[in-house]
Amino acid sequence: MPAAERPVHLYDAFLRKVPRQSRSRSVVEAILVAAFERLQRDDEAPALESIAARAGVGIGSLYDYFRDRQGVLAGAVAKLTEDNLEAFEQCLRDSRALPLEEAVASIVDHILRVYLADPKIARLALRMSYQLGLVPTLASTQTLFAASLAQALATRTDLGPPRDYRVTAYALTHAAMGIVHSRLWEESPPVSSDELRAELIAVVLSSLRRS
Repeated sequence: MPAAERPVHLYDAFLRKVPRQSRSRSVVEAILVAAFERLQRDDEAPALESIAARAGVGIGSLYDYFRDRQGVLAGAVAKLTEDNLEAFEQCLRDSRALPLEEAVASIVDHILRVYLADPKIARLALRMSYQLGLVPTLASTQTLFAASLAQALATRTDLGPPRDYRVTAYALTHAAMGIVHSRLWEESPPVSSDELRAELIAVVLSSLRRS
């Protein structure tokens, strides 16, 4: 999806009103960050008063922008998802000047680090996504990343003749994320982290280099 077609912020869909000024936007984001921090601490739906206190705002300010607790929690998960997408796309930009093998390793390492360095955060986000009906949002952000990956691949000069990478990027992105999501819930993974990393890099390189 082209950048122009994206919503300004994924979490805007869960707001009672969309802030028009940067200060108001900062208040909203402080509330969303506080909500996820409370979720991590309590491992259950926190009270709105607790979220407001953590954000340093009055409960009235919270209700200015959110209808209820479900809206706050959905917005918090959406913000985390959006932050991850932006970080992924920055990783793509940073890897453009690297040789292909290093670029692929950098992207794979980034994905594994974001989701598996602190599995508790990722598991919490996924669990809340299912509870709040946000799975379509997660899928759409993966598709957005796949589109950005396809564009980045198309600009490389070390992949042979130019071709359309949309299908390749889509398949690789969703396959990698499926593996990562499974890894999050496995109590005794059948392969080590180093083995998983090496195989993901090999699969991506093989796919990109095929004629």
